[in-house]
Amino acid sequence: MDELLEKKYRQLIDENECRKLMTRYEYYAYSRVWELVPDMFADRDDIWIDCEGFGVFDGRKGVETFFVDWHHSMEGDAKGMLTLHTLTTDIIEVAGDGQTAHGLWISPGTETRHNANGEGNEAFWIWGLYAVDFIKDSNGEWKFWHFRIPHLLLCDYHHSWVDLDGVKMGSGIGNEGRPEADRPSTYDPTFYGGEKKTDFFFRPPYPYETEADLEKDNFWRRPGE
Repeated sequence: MDELLEKKYRQLIDENECRKLMTRYEYYAYSRVWELVPDMFADRDDIWIDCEGFGVFDGRKGVETFFVDWHHSMEGDAKGMLTLHTLTTDIIEVAGDGQTAHGLWISPGTETRHNANGEGNEAFWIWGLYAVDFIKDSNGEWKFWHFRIPHLLLCDYHHSWVDLDGVKMGSGIGNEGRPEADRPSTYDPTFYGGEKKTDFFFRPPYPYETEADLEKDNFWRRPGE
């Protein structure tokens, strides 16, 4: 097989493996089997999850705190809970050396959470992005490396995102056991605002050869910067 064609073939396989990992995460979230999520991350000290409105949770402990401890605390008895996030408009770029990859998705979603006052449940619309760095482990398996969840809009079912302009995670939503992050977010807030222009999206991934190439050119910079 031609060398260039073989490289492209390998990249397409790797791209699909990253896509499957991300999709599997969404099904785990819907099923609330949060204990399975930490093992989807690489066995490295520099893994992290960065959720807008929270900040960065570092390492295995941080990933477990965010995905397992907090979600179970927030869900309580889990009656009436719903986490339905979908994946659209994916763009995934695998490095030329086949060791890392970067993916970006828009994610329309709906959630049901306990009311902050503990009386019943409330339905929400929640849209955001997933901006994820993947890395291949020593067994050749793709894992999450850095996992960003920027938010675009959040509103309850009875109000539009314009009505609740500026609402952040934790405001009027049942976020029991909300954990404290290890450090601030690595990106600026992306929430919808009536005075904002919609130019706050992350730059879509582009071809690159090695992770070192991206260090010279901030991968997650905003378009036009």
